[in-house]
Amino acid sequence: MASLLTLAELRAVVTTGMDNADLQAVIDREEAIMTSRIGAPNDGIASITKIVRGSATNVYLPHRIASVTSVEERDTGAYATVASDLYEVWEDGGRIERLYVRWGARVRVVYVPADDRPKRKAATIELVRGAIERTAMKKESVAHEYSYEAPDWEYERTRIYRTLVFTEA
Repeated sequence: MASLLTLAELRAVVTTGMDNADLQAVIDREEAIMTSRIGAPNDGIASITKIVRGSATNVYLPHRIASVTSVEERDTGAYATVASDLYEVWEDGGRIERLYVRWGARVRVVYVPADDRPKRKAATIELVRGAIERTAMKKESVAHEYSYEAPDWEYERTRIYRTLVFTEA
């Protein structure tokens, strides 16, 4: 599978002495880790089905919503379709609000997630930058003239993933 982020796009914003083959390997690795943690990129065209816990007024999907195809709920037994005038879709928050009553115990949503590829490219740039800059040492100091303390790399990685999804990454 081809990378979402191209070498040219990365080199436009990141300066490194790494050759193209090594840099492409870093891009591929970071994109593979991202896909394993939060799923494949969304193109804003393909629909997905997500089952979430209900029993409240709102259900939350992991991605921003481009459109909703169907919503079904169940307490026990089979899922029943919920009419579109009985819920409100909040696209930017990945939230669907049930009007008048609470959702059933489980809610199945067929929806098209918003195109997240531009945000994924930006996130990949930050992840690659971090991978290039990452050092083995936590901190160092030289004669009180120079000191360096590395960021918490895993915290930074998780922070970047949270810009892409609404659930724990």
